[in-house]
Amino acid sequence: MKKQWIIVLSALLFLFFVVSASVEAADNSEPEWNNNPETFEVNREPAHATLMPYGSIKAALAGDRTVSSFYKSLNGDWRFHWSKNPEGRPEDFYKNSYDVSNWDTIQVPGNWQLQGFDYPIYTNITYPWTGYEQPEAPKAPTLYNPVGSYKRTFTIPDNWDGREVFLSFKGVESAFYVWINGEKVGYSEDSYTPAEFDISDYLHPGENSVAVEVYRWSDGSWLEDQDFVRLSGIFRDVYLYSTPSTHISDFTVTTDLDEAYVDASLDVEVDVQNFSESREANEYQVEAHLYNEDNKLVGKEPIKMDVRLDGKQAITRNGSQLIKNPKKWSAENPNLYKLVLVLKDSNGNIIETESSKIGFREFELKEGQMHLNGKPIVFKGVNRHEIDPDTGRNISEETMIKDIKLMKKFNINAVRTSHYPNNERWYELADEYGLYLIDETNLESHGANNILPASDPQWLDASLDRLESMIERDKNHPSVLIWSLGNEAGRGETFKKMAEWAHEADPTRLVHYEGDNRWTDIESHMYPSVTSVESYGKSGNDKPYILCEYAHAMGNSVGNLYKYWDVINKYPNLQGGFIWDWVDQSLREPTPVKKIVNDQSANPVDGRLFGESIEGEDGKAIDGYVSVPQEKKLDITEKQLTLEAWVKPEATSTHSPFIAKGDSQYALKQNGSRLEFFVYNQNLSNPWVTVSAPLPDNWEGNWHHVAGVYDGHTLKLYVDGQLLGEKAYDGEITSNAFAVNIGRNTEANRVTTAVIDQAAIHNRPLTAEELTSSREPDSSTVLWMDFNKVTEEEFEQKEYFAYGGDWGDNPNDGNFLANGLVFPDRTIQPELWEVKKMYQNIKVTGEDLIDGTINIQNDFLFTNLSNYDLEWKLKENDKTIEKGKEKKLNIEPGEIKQIDLGYSQPELTPGAEYWLNIRFTLSHKTDWANKGHIVASEQLKIPYEVPDQPVEDLSQMPSMKLEETNDSVTVEGDQFQLDFDKEAGTISSFSFRENQLIKEGPEPDFWRAPNDNDKGNGMPSRAATWREAGKNRTIDEVKVIPIGDKAVKINVQSTLPTTNTSSYSVSYVIYGSGDVVIDSTLRPGEDLPEIPAIGMELTLPKDYEAMTWFGRGPHENYWDRNKAADIGLYQSTVEEQFIPYLEPQETGNHTGVRWTTFTNKQGIGLMAIGQPSLEVGALHYTEQDLENHAHPYELEKKDDIFVSLDYHQMGLGGDDSWGARPHPEFTLQADKSYSYSYRLKPISNDQSAMEESNKLITTNLVKSIEVDGKTLQGFHPGKTEYTKHYLTGSLTEIPKVEAVPIDDHVDLEIVQAVEIPGQAIIKARSNDGLLEQTYTIQFETFDELYLSDMDWRSANSGWRSVQRDKSVEGNDLRLMTKDGVRQFEKGIGTHANSEIVFDLTGIGAKKFEATAGVDAEVGSSGSVTFEVYGDEEKLYESETKNGDTPADALSVDIEGVEILKLVVTDADDGNSYDHADWGNATIK
Repeated sequence: MKKQWIIVLSALLFLFFVVSASVEAADNSEPEWNNNPETFEVNREPAHATLMPYGSIKAALAGDRTVSSFYKSLNGDWRFHWSKNPEGRPEDFYKNSYDVSNWDTIQVPGNWQLQGFDYPIYTNITYPWTGYEQPEAPKAPTLYNPVGSYKRTFTIPDNWDGREVFLSFKGVESAFYVWINGEKVGYSEDSYTPAEFDISDYLHPGENSVAVEVYRWSDGSWLEDQDFVRLSGIFRDVYLYSTPSTHISDFTVTTDLDEAYVDASLDVEVDVQNFSESREANEYQVEAHLYNEDNKLVGKEPIKMDVRLDGKQAITRNGSQLIKNPKKWSAENPNLYKLVLVLKDSNGNIIETESSKIGFREFELKEGQMHLNGKPIVFKGVNRHEIDPDTGRNISEETMIKDIKLMKKFNINAVRTSHYPNNERWYELADEYGLYLIDETNLESHGANNILPASDPQWLDASLDRLESMIERDKNHPSVLIWSLGNEAGRGETFKKMAEWAHEADPTRLVHYEGDNRWTDIESHMYPSVTSVESYGKSGNDKPYILCEYAHAMGNSVGNLYKYWDVINKYPNLQGGFIWDWVDQSLREPTPVKKIVNDQSANPVDGRLFGESIEGEDGKAIDGYVSVPQEKKLDITEKQLTLEAWVKPEATSTHSPFIAKGDSQYALKQNGSRLEFFVYNQNLSNPWVTVSAPLPDNWEGNWHHVAGVYDGHTLKLYVDGQLLGEKAYDGEITSNAFAVNIGRNTEANRVTTAVIDQAAIHNRPLTAEELTSSREPDSSTVLWMDFNKVTEEEFEQKEYFAYGGDWGDNPNDGNFLANGLVFPDRTIQPELWEVKKMYQNIKVTGEDLIDGTINIQNDFLFTNLSNYDLEWKLKENDKTIEKGKEKKLNIEPGEIKQIDLGYSQPELTPGAEYWLNIRFTLSHKTDWANKGHIVASEQLKIPYEVPDQPVEDLSQMPSMKLEETNDSVTVEGDQFQLDFDKEAGTISSFSFRENQLIKEGPEPDFWRAPNDNDKGNGMPSRAATWREAGKNRTIDEVKVIPIGDKAVKINVQSTLPTTNTSSYSVSYVIYGSGDVVIDSTLRPGEDLPEIPAIGMELTLPKDYEAMTWFGRGPHENYWDRNKAADIGLYQSTVEEQFIPYLEPQETGNHTGVRWTTFTNKQGIGLMAIGQPSLEVGALHYTEQDLENHAHPYELEKKDDIFVSLDYHQMGLGGDDSWGARPHPEFTLQADKSYSYSYRLKPISNDQSAMEESNKLITTNLVKSIEVDGKTLQGFHPGKTEYTKHYLTGSLTEIPKVEAVPIDDHVDLEIVQAVEIPGQAIIKARSNDGLLEQTYTIQFETFDELYLSDMDWRSANSGWRSVQRDKSVEGNDLRLMTKDGVRQFEKGIGTHANSEIVFDLTGIGAKKFEATAGVDAEVGSSGSVTFEVYGDEEKLYESETKNGDTPADALSVDIEGVEILKLVVTDADDGNSYDHADWGNATIK
């Protein structure tokens, strides 16, 4: 029977269709795929559980659907035709008479973009067709909307005669029609759930044809705006299956555990369908047989359900059976049973069998927590897109298993199927291996979620249908715990109705949707701050909370992950999160040829062409864009600028850049129907200063000369010599960190639609006459490209991982798809080790580490730790001095047990460190890992009272020879020579045994190659003043101070050209032993941005490739991501330090490095020893190399080795990648001085690096300084001047200063302060009189102290980071008061939820005063409360403050308070726009 096409009126019920004699289109002038959101299927079968008919119980028990005699695959070669748009498609191709023999062949399943047709597009929020047209929903694009026409033949097996035949498509993007033998069968939307059609009446004996017409985009695509690579085609399996005329068309299995979670009720519901024309009262029986993992029957009898059709087409029957204490399913123990359904006729003959694996488990919401089998669950999850670098959305089982095994090995227990139902095989594997799933509806309207689906009834049925299709398919999988209604699709009544449908259809699972938590069982949030998460935990809200997306893993990221888990582990209503995301969504592509275009200006810079060289206005032009390297000459910030180019534009409705330096310095471009020239000034409320004009009448398809001119008074816009617009402006131009591109805006990822010729930039304003004259480049020309010469080079790397823009897609969102914990080929990224550490289910803490006792906490829900072996090692530095093994630990789930490891304290070596390394390994092989796999580990430092190492006796050092000239210093000693360049202020040569150790440096370096998080929060532009600050320093003074004939000290004082100048001092002490101790201090200028890194860089010759270090490793690690990196001795190479993130960025760092060596093949090299530790990185690339290239294949590996020896570089961040900064404790704020020290020395293989590192070689004489018995904050031996602040009247006695000498060979003289204000002076002198140091501690009093001038103990903000004397956005502090908006010069800017903690011990504060309110930068928005705590006692709480509420002037008594805490809450209504200020925050 053929079925009539209808408009679906409701998806609340199963969808059945009217029978008629022919297939007719819906009564609508538009086709089903366009402007018909209520028509999303025609003739499609109702959704049902994954099933396959078999002919016997044995076959069903085997459960391989592909070997059923009633299965026929249609995968393989199909004939294929690609059309650019629907108008150009071959309309009659489905007819049997249409010859497709000359068509191309395509593989099904597969995406056509990966088989030579069309191209991928990557956008995040932007709908992908907007580069061509801007249709209004629900209209689909028509100008560029490719159509794929598929066709093939097949024959029906003989044993299917008399049976029903169904055609099943498991995944087609985005909409398609299907014909059998030239007759239209049906239509379907929803790319990610099955579409099945009954084709029985369309078949004939022998060869049959199937034709499929696939539309890249349809009106349904408005609901498929996910953040992923946009691909299309038939990308999942296609097959036929046949059923008897009476058939089990669906079944539902639930397992209801009793109150003790021991016994279970197995409940089975079956739908039986009758396809025969007979309406006789046929009697059947369905039996449900349960088998265990050994294929043994469970129970004596099956569940029996009698079926009497009584002339009905379909009937539903239910049955149940009590199962005594079945093995329960969980991710820890994924115990599965097999359920076989047998349909028998009245004579007991088997008509068909079906089967499914099931798991006994109970998932429920109980007492405000999600429970699995009676235990509160915690999701340690990831989001996962379906993507393979070679096959796109067509994921192989091999790739799925690889993902699951990696997840299990790295302690991941949950996956959110972001953002659509996955391949059905994924769910079976999750059942088998053990993963918890949030199954997500294919519903995202991110780019239009303010209008759809919202509460618009025309989208309701399609939304419900997508939900229903998912639930009906996946309802029998124990791994699926939660149904998600979609992602980032806005709010509205649609989601209420979806939630109601889901609850009614499946009361055994919970409902999730982050976009509208009003209707859900779970409170879900994306990318909240740690303080926001903790605020919810503290609230005690009995709605469980998860982070459905957090820890944005873009590039080198996932900093401060531990802080989220410290909070999650504290509060029972916080039940985990899902990292964004699992795998970089990139496709593997052949590396393009490098096309080089020349610059004809003075000091030329060559550009790289991405696109083609074609005929231009005069000679050659470019169809594409040219990237230009970062060059100082292009960083034009003065009031003189001209941009000009010849362009041949095409129609566009969006941005088409001609020349641009990012989106925040200067640009000349088309913007839809207007031309624009802008310069950017970040200090203006609207920083884009733009002159614009309408397009000329003859604009499209013709050559035009366009120019933008800024003369310091006016911006002018010219076309073909005609002045089209002017705008008065006399300000500066802000510098940014983005490269100049011709035809592209790199900051906004916008690419031109124009052909461009003869582009130029000048650092002066050209006149109108000059613009119309024939010219050559002059002295003002900083870039001149005529594109007439293009040379080509091959890259060494032949393949690469591509991202947005690499396919010519426009618009695109660049590398924003590179958010994975693993690379596209599933190679592990270093951040995954941190995830494994934070997600491990065994925690170890020290009870009494000196006596060898530890506490072990078992966080598994169902697994005793007897399943694991405990191995431990007691280490002295890198040497194991004792070890042991504990087997069969009997620690129950949730239990904490104290264990005595039985080791004893060794004889302690002066200066050594002692570590207890513990690991838990699998005691048996599993499906996902071998015996011995490490599931958890911990490293604990043992607090032995280790004696200090003695200071090396200077008098026993080898003698050295010193030569000094006006320009240089040369030191010769024991097998070494060091040359020092006074003009450069650093070492110019260092050789050992005739081996050159250093080529350049050390040079001060305050930069790092920005990671993706840095770029997202604006660091490259905001902190640009530090980029070249070290390199461009001015050497003010060099002093050479001999220390007898054993050493020489060279003091260098320099000035850094930061926006407000900074001072930098460094001392080099060169010993006769060849040791060089380097001590540096940075004193930042006023009002400077944070410092990306503080350190020094050395350049080593290529021979020193072998890298060894004693510090954190083995993988790269950072200040805020090193919990998984144990202190140890590691060996590697410099080349192995480079991690090929999809877009090059900071990489290869190691924290906590006690020492490192770089040696050649003979074992000779350079050693660096931290005093006490360093951060160390070494690469064959400079920071500029990493910053200025878009892909790893573009990097040219240098022979030289670039070594960073840093005090710190700031943390990676990772709360998100579009604004969040590293947390304050991992930020190098420019409001204080920084000092650090390290030692360089030659090393050879006849020396022990560990022993050499343990030597204390120093000219410092003081170990520590105390004031009134407390360590002087910020003390560093190389820093000699300190200031301590006190409130007036708070001191009853003058502070007493004490000092501890470095050893017994130092004499100290301390002159105490005699009054306040005043100073204490410490004079230290070595017994031999060679060394002397003087320290000054200045004591000052104030009537009040601004908290913004003090160091805080900790500071957390719900968005961005806490700011001193600025709002959280970096603007002036402005608060609404009773007298209007008032600006505050001093204070603290933050964002709810926030906590800022100050240690007031010894300061003598009596009052805390501030003006607290919402910053005026958010207008009337925001809602917060302010709280003040003293030693954890609440001293003040405000009423709720809004943007239009006058701020409170508060005065709080804090006399006797030692710990002051300032808290801002979100007033329990979310923290949007909660910009909170503590204006003039002072203590008195």
